[in-house]
Amino acid sequence: MPSPKMTKRDKLAWLADLEEGYRPFDKHALTLLRSLMDDADAEVRAEAIACLWDDPDPRWIDVLMKKVESDPHAEVRAHAISALGRYVYEGQVAEIDDWATPVFEISQKDYKRVIEFLFRIAQDPDEAVGARRYAIEALAFCSEDSAVFELIDWAYHQRDRRFKVSALFAMARHGDPRWTEYILAELHSHDSQIQYEAVRAAGELGLREATDTLIEFARGKGLRKPLRLLSIYALGETGDERAMPVLEQLARSRDRDIRDVAREAIDEWRAVAEMEQMADDALDDMESPDIEDYYDVDAMPDIWDTEIGAFSKN
Repeated sequence: MPSPKMTKRDKLAWLADLEEGYRPFDKHALTLLRSLMDDADAEVRAEAIACLWDDPDPRWIDVLMKKVESDPHAEVRAHAISALGRYVYEGQVAEIDDWATPVFEISQKDYKRVIEFLFRIAQDPDEAVGARRYAIEALAFCSEDSAVFELIDWAYHQRDRRFKVSALFAMARHGDPRWTEYILAELHSHDSQIQYEAVRAAGELGLREATDTLIEFARGKGLRKPLRLLSIYALGETGDERAMPVLEQLARSRDRDIRDVAREAIDEWRAVAEMEQMADDALDDMESPDIEDYYDVDAMPDIWDTEIGAFSKN
């Protein structure tokens, strides 16, 4: 149980340390975390739940579902839905590996019931918009599920702009190239939040079609600084050759924030370039198999014997 001497500030500071990895998820921490999830203060409860993203043990699933269904505070419910998204991610990884070595020992049964729970929240017209949005974002990890694609597409076309913001966030997480047209269209949105999510999605999907716009934003001195910084980093994520000269120039900026983000973007650009080179090398290896895969070398005449025979006849 939390010490009676712990103030709200103490609790939030302790939770921040746990979430940032400054404290281990040991037995004591988990006991305290569990109690803080039932704290009288909604902000403390929400932050305690947020920490579960780093400890996706299946034992928390029922606890989180109960929070989604019964907690009176919207922020707490939203954090619980987001935390359930980690199980979607882990289940997706396990499904790709055909459940051979499920991460964090999540079972196929648990994975499916989390998916079904989140779909119910996302599709319920009586649910709060916030809850439905977070459920859509959590489901976006299911990249191979056509129902998830349709759900994101539905959210994007809603009149309520809040759904569109979440749809763009989900597109970045979902990673399907079919979202390219939508993302490019929103890069110049008059809605700052939609534009921000479009830039972020362009970077996470590595859309080189967005490079010219991202360069324009990265150089734009009249642009809001958060959007400019995000555009700089997104440039690095594209891995586009046109981005590097711009990033190198920005890495010498007088503005420390711009300089630091540009340097991080250069590191990201190099990582992307390295991965692409590795993929190209692997493809070359597949297209140029060893000659022994095609011919029975032992059955072929020795080239030197052939040449000597030819010369001896002459």
